[in-house]
Amino acid sequence: MINSACESYRSDVEQVAAKYDMSAYVDLILALMMQESSGQGTDVMQSSEGAYNTQYPQTPNGITDVDYSIACGIQELKYSMAKADVTGPNDIASIKLALQGYNFGADVYFNYLEKNGITSWSEESSKAFAEIASGETERSKEDPLYDTAGPWDYGDQYYPEHVLRYYHS
Repeated sequence: MINSACESYRSDVEQVAAKYDMSAYVDLILALMMQESSGQGTDVMQSSEGAYNTQYPQTPNGITDVDYSIACGIQELKYSMAKADVTGPNDIASIKLALQGYNFGADVYFNYLEKNGITSWSEESSKAFAEIASGETERSKEDPLYDTAGPWDYGDQYYPEHVLRYYHS
């Protein structure tokens, strides 16, 4: 369920989504926002480290303008969805790939998938990518992210499942 903080951004998300031909994905965008920030803070889409952020520091929570965060996040998601060949809001298999690309970085993630002949998301392939991307650096078992985001010190290896629990296409 999307909380009231995220729902309060629905009209903003609808406006920006329309600008980028993403209107069919407003509920997915809000689900992503729910996972990223629960609608809290100014970088509600946690998009400051992405390629579309050219105005703020590319560091965690670097964006201090909610509308800009939404615009950057929607563009990042659209790019990742194009890489995943998402055909519509019900194409969950491709949406899973797109979401993982949003979390890991679309270019590097999709290059890895192509190089390894991987065509669908799985926890195993996500962990295998994170192992390489982390330089084989494991999270400590005491790290709160170990259980929630995966054993490798890179991104959230369960990200699609975490976003999709808030999404009802």
